[in-house]
Amino acid sequence: MGFFTLRQKRLARKYTLSELKSGYRYSENELREAAENGDVKALKRAMKVHGNFEYAMLYKNTPEYNKRRKR
Repeated sequence: MGFFTLRQKRLARKYTLSELKSGYRYSENELREAAENGDVKALKRAMKVHGNFEYAMLYKNTPEYNKRRKR
């Protein structure tokens, strides 16, 4: 599946779902903080991290991930 980047796939393989959720929540706090401060650079950086965690969690649910895991 070409939808997910290599970074997101690595995150999904390296971390458990609970660790990914924890990182996702942390990145949400970073997003909220950057938005309140009006820091555009921090907002873009936090959005990239947030997206990577979100897509890594989604990748864990794909048939491709489950097929690789069974090997």
